[in-house]
Amino acid sequence: MIYAIFMIFTLIVVIIAFYQWQYFMIFTPTYYREDILDGHFEMVSIVMSDGVALEGVVFTPEHFASTLLFFAGRSEDSIGLIKKLSLTFTNTRIITFNYRSYGKNKGSINEKNMLEDSLKIAQIVQKNYGDFYLLGFSIGSSVASFVASQQSVIALFLIGAFDSMVGLVKQKYGVNLSWILRYKFDTATFLSKVEAPTYIFVSKSDGITYIQNARALQKHGKSIVLFEELNNLHHKEILWDARVTNKINEVLY
Repeated sequence: MIYAIFMIFTLIVVIIAFYQWQYFMIFTPTYYREDILDGHFEMVSIVMSDGVALEGVVFTPEHFASTLLFFAGRSEDSIGLIKKLSLTFTNTRIITFNYRSYGKNKGSINEKNMLEDSLKIAQIVQKNYGDFYLLGFSIGSSVASFVASQQSVIALFLIGAFDSMVGLVKQKYGVNLSWILRYKFDTATFLSKVEAPTYIFVSKSDGITYIQNARALQKHGKSIVLFEELNNLHHKEILWDARVTNKINEVLY
């Protein structure tokens, strides 16, 4: 009897620990600023309904053909990326915001407020800057897919995308842990509702998101115009690969 109680108690402790551990596996709040931003970059802020202010930045080149809203990955400071983004998409106005607890932002990040905040950001971008393209990298691809399922965009670019967190975990560990997963990030469901032309770029050598999950995602997109599988690129490399950025630039211009 005592042994059975001990085993049940141990199981409960393990489940609770795993549930909490997921936060640190999914979210890695990051702050880094290496570049000094000149007059082409404007720091902006949006206050959410609960009073949390999110920092953002707008890059406006002297001549631009389009506007791009960018959602970053799990371990990136979007503001810290803006200089590199501006050098990659030189003739595009680029807008990006940090998630809660990322960069200088306060608050605690979770899937619900991550999606809700991003949709509000997109709505404000539409109101103030007009029609825009949407780019999401890694977990940001799930965020971008959600936004595009709710808000009209010119086109959607997904880099390092996956079908869902459930799918990723199943691919990695070989078991379905949907019953205990704290975060779903069901990109496949979001993408099935997207009407905008969609461009997906993934790597067979990603190492973080698996090609099987990307291929599973592809089956759910009804507006995919390009699904490109690249070789020998790790997760962080694919965002900046010339084959990816050149294609995106072609569409943007």
